[in-house]
Amino acid sequence: MKAGDICAGMARRWIAPEWAIMWEVGEGTGARSGRFADAVLMSLWPSRGLELHGVEIKISRSDWRREAADPTKAEAIAKYCDRWWIHTPPGIVADTSELPPAWGLREFDGKGWRTVKEAEKTDAVQVSRPFLAAMLRRADGTVKSLVEEAMSDVRSAAYEESKKARAAILKQIEDGVLARTADLSKAAEDVRIFNEIFGANQAGSWGCDPRSLGNAARALTECGDRGYGSLAVRLRRAADEIDALAALSGGGT
Repeated sequence: MKAGDICAGMARRWIAPEWAIMWEVGEGTGARSGRFADAVLMSLWPSRGLELHGVEIKISRSDWRREAADPTKAEAIAKYCDRWWIHTPPGIVADTSELPPAWGLREFDGKGWRTVKEAEKTDAVQVSRPFLAAMLRRADGTVKSLVEEAMSDVRSAAYEESKKARAAILKQIEDGVLARTADLSKAAEDVRIFNEIFGANQAGSWGCDPRSLGNAARALTECGDRGYGSLAVRLRRAADEIDALAALSGGGT
């Protein structure tokens, strides 16, 4: 587990309107920043005492042992806090006897929190202006981060909406083009069928242009429409008679 995992768990547990979280809070600002606490929690409900809780995050046994070896280093900020906590993954602090008497211990397993030892309320000193400035700076940074995150969400939503709008417009254009080219598609299909039956570019080899072929096809169609369907039969009979006469006279076909 990483420190970021514990921070994410804290952000889900200690939330507004009950709590405010300020991350990486120093003793002051600028050259007077001094020591830092990983987080400072401010209770926002008067019924809960409007307390300040300082938090140190320890993710390894060695990290915790360094902290436990000199707990006075935490006093630079702990003195302003009503309670002081150690937040760790399970098993980092072997026994609560390793903790200074007033310190509390919470463990986070990635899903939930377990209070191993409750932090005792101490007589915190009045918050100094440098420390107040440090908290306000971190609070301002948190607000800016939230605003940037919200703006990012808005931009992402706007981008998705623009993608949908562009897709809808392109679909309308595509449908319009298909509607306007439907006749051309039908004509192209008719030409394809004609070429499939008569052979491509046969009009030129027959010594006539496509207009003549069209006129001939129209004439044959009109013959059929006008009741001249028997014309072909009469022509075949006439051809048979001509062949018969030619055979009797010794002529060829």
